[in-house]
This record gives sequence, C-alpha cells and structure tokens, in this order.
Amino acid sequence: MIVKTTQAINNAFIIKVVNEKLAENPRLQLLQDYYMGKHKIVMRAYDDPTQPNNRIPVNYCRKIADFLTSYLVGQPIRYEAPQIILDNLNYNDEAETTQEIVRNMNIMGLGCELFYTDMDGIPRFANIDPQESIFIKDDTIEGNLTAYIRFYPNADEPDLYNVTVYTATDYTEYRMSRAVGELKIQGEPTPHLFGDVPAILYPNNTEMLGAFEGVMSLQDALNIIVSDEVNDFERFVDAFLVLKGMEATKPGDLGKMKQDRVFLLGSESDAQWLVKNVNNTHIKELKLSIIAKIHELGSIPDIENMGSFGTSGVALRFKMLGTDIAAAQQERTVHKGILRRLELLYSILRITDPSVGFFTDVNFTFERNPIIALEALDQKRIDLSLVERNILSKETFLRTWKGMTPEEAAEELRRVSVETDPMYGIGNNIPTGERTEENGS
Repeated sequence: MIVKTTQAINNAFIIKVVNEKLAENPRLQLLQDYYMGKHKIVMRAYDDPTQPNNRIPVNYCRKIADFLTSYLVGQPIRYEAPQIILDNLNYNDEAETTQEIVRNMNIMGLGCELFYTDMDGIPRFANIDPQESIFIKDDTIEGNLTAYIRFYPNADEPDLYNVTVYTATDYTEYRMSRAVGELKIQGEPTPHLFGDVPAILYPNNTEMLGAFEGVMSLQDALNIIVSDEVNDFERFVDAFLVLKGMEATKPGDLGKMKQDRVFLLGSESDAQWLVKNVNNTHIKELKLSIIAKIHELGSIPDIENMGSFGTSGVALRFKMLGTDIAAAQQERTVHKGILRRLELLYSILRITDPSVGFFTDVNFTFERNPIIALEALDQKRIDLSLVERNILSKETFLRTWKGMTPEEAAEELRRVSVETDPMYGIGNNIPTGERTEENGS
C-alpha cells in the first residue's frame, strides 16, 4: 500500500492508514490463497450429500508465479563489486531474498524489503510480507519515500498489533489496539545509520497486480471442468441398471444374476445403464481452450505442447515472447530496487570504511534461467569463433561465459601468456584457438 501525503505522521494518521491497509489485505490474502491452491472450488458444496463432489484445483496460478520468478532470478544475479559488498550480499543470502521478493511481486503485485542491523552491527536486509507494509511518499512528482510502516499481529494478544514506523533517521515502535482505536508508543525512537528510509518497494506493474490475477476466473472455470469430469466418472461407476420387461424380478433374482454374471432376458426384455450422455469432445476442446488462454494471459509458454514449431531454440524463443516481455518489465523494477539496496549498504559501510567507494561503481547483470539452452550454446559457439578470428577479445569471452570479473579475466590471460611462453618449453602445446602471431602461430 502506498500513501501519498504531506500530513504529519502522528498517532491518528498511523491508526488511519493501518486500518485502511487491513481493509485492503483480503485481496492480497486471496491471491496468496490461490497461489497455495486454496481455490474457490474447494469450498463447493451440494445440498444433496449423496452427490459426487470432487473439488480439484489444477493450480496454474502457482505455475505462473513460479515460472516467471524462476525465469528472471532462478539464476543468481551476477555482481562485480568490492569484496566487502560481495561478502555482505552473501551474508544476507541475497539470491534467496531477491527470489522471495520477485515471487511476492508475481503473487501479490509487489515486493517489500526492509533494512536493519543485527546484534553485531552488520547491515541486513530481508523480504517482508506485503500485507504488513505501508509506504508513505510525499506528493511531489518524484514521489519520494518519507516513511515506512510495518505492522503485524501481536503473538500474545490477537487484538493488538505491533507497529514500527521507520523514517530517514530513526524508527519507533508502537502497540495498536484496533478495537479501542488506541496507539501506544513503546520506548523512545531508535536512531539508525542508513541515511534514508530503510525500505524498498518493488511494484510488479503500475497497478501492482499479481502475475496471475487476470486469469483467476479462467482458473476457476478449469477447476470446475476437471472436478466435474471426475464427478461424471464417479456417477458412471455408481450408475443405475435399468431392466425393461422384467417387472417380476425379485431381489433374489438380482443376487443370482450378479453371482452368475448372466442376464436371462425374454424377447420383450432389455437391460441397460442409466447414464448421462456427455459430449467428451466438446469438454476436451473447452478445457484445452481455457488452458491455452491461461498460458497466453499468464505470459508463460506451453512448452509441453510445442505443436508444429518443434523444439529448437528458435521455437522456444517464439513461445517465450510473452514471458520475455513480462520479465523485461520486472527486470527494470528489480534493477531499480537493487540500486537502492546497494545505496543503503554503501551509506552505512562508508561510515567505517570511507574508501569503500560508491554504489554506482557496482555492475550487476541478470541471467535468464537456461530454459533456452540450445540458443545459449549456439551463441557461445559464435562468440568462440569470433575470438579465434580476433574479432572478440578473450577477456570479453571470459567475462561473458565464465562469469569472471575484469580483474579475474586479466589474471587468467596473464597466466595463459606465462604458460604458453616458449621459454617454458610448452609453447607447442597451445591449442589452435589460443595461438597468436606473437607465440609463433
């Protein structure tokens, strides 16, 4: 939730925005429920308890959220930064935290991150449930973040909420009673050293909609079709046997028929099952149509059914077009958030180490999850060919395909130069692709 205001953050304001957030949270909880498989179908009930009532959620909502999350950050983001920054990112389990944030973006439409310092004074950052987060911004065009409020139920007293208000200089803890409408401060404000509001908002899109929010009605329809297919099968198993022209048949006769597995029917008699006629072809086409529309609107490919496109890298790229568009939009949001993350880290680390530099000195790149392995392999072969023809530098190749920093790539090339020096007697062992005019190729 974002609140744009110039109003002072006093007790009345905090109570007001927390209550507004609580009123908004059922939507976010519904999205979380659908991700967890708690769909509308599981609540279905019939007046007749003898009727088959299978309730089967076919959870495409989870598939969409997990697929988009894995595609963007399934491979950890690659950083080129001073060792102190890399150590802190590893200490904070940066890859896992980023993945949790992006997953929340895909589920609830936004991700939230909060900074703090642990008992050892080390800066930490963590993923925060969007249902607990309120971002306060000013009313300027830039929409600068002026405060962040986190609240959650008190474990000991369900009617109370723990509320913490973060500003650019400190944070203050409160206890709020929603029933009474009262907010009590818990101690004095505690200063922090981040130099700004230590929270980051990651909106999935301008409207802050979840990745599968637009297909939930299709998801409900698919659940009904699949569940009713099983219901129809169950009804078929329990179908009534209709005996025509056998009015004198008694229960004992039916028992003997079941035992002998034989019907003795006269010329005017008949036996058949009483079943509902179902157009299975129509139902199958309807189900496939809904699944295809879910894939389309959810921006994920139906890789299991490639159709006439085959399974080449080009075909996969064509199928992944919608996913690439969604991932590009998310990447811009996450890129902006990571810059903010680095800025907060640098601001506090610079206090003890002024030589640490600036956050703008850090380079980081996203790597799409290697779903399109064939295409990546083809590109690697092309780049290797460019190196052999002296069109692409070896340093660029090492940085691109080996994940080396500029310093690591330079050191590796220096080692190769030493090892291939004819003075060491191994110059004739240089692979063809590595020979140069200087070493006598």
